[in-house]
Amino acid sequence: MVRTTKSFWKSSGGIAILVAIIGAIGIIIASLIPYFIGQFQGDKKRVTLAPIGQLEQDLSNANIILSDVNPDQIRKWLRSEPAYHILAQNCLKVMRGMRVNDTVSLDVINSKYRELHGYPPDKYLLPDKYDDMDKLKIAIFTAWKERHSAFPQTSFDQIVEGNN
Repeated sequence: MVRTTKSFWKSSGGIAILVAIIGAIGIIIASLIPYFIGQFQGDKKRVTLAPIGQLEQDLSNANIILSDVNPDQIRKWLRSEPAYHILAQNCLKVMRGMRVNDTVSLDVINSKYRELHGYPPDKYLLPDKYDDMDKLKIAIFTAWKERHSAFPQTSFDQIVEGNN
């Protein structure tokens, strides 16, 4: 007589246990994903973001446009990239209700700020790195000066107007 045995994993009980184990592993991995994303992207959850419409209006009042080339892309980054959003908010802090005497674009300010920190264009600058207000003033001035190289102004204070 030939005795046949059915493998436990091929039985309905074994399959149910296997599905439960795979499900548990999936839940554990899913719960850890936000932690790992935060570690590699500067923990976007901790950033308090202002409404985009109001932020864009405040930038416009300060004579800071989003971009000469692609404002829709910058608008998208303001919505999705905390670093860009913090840059915009800090530009407004630096301006303190004043405005640049001629438009300057946020994307160029970002480029100049990153250069001041020694970051190449292809490297992500974490949101907490956008906190140096002195370098931000230099970046705003440098972005303005790039557009107005023939003008005599030599500092941030010479390109802003309004309530000091």
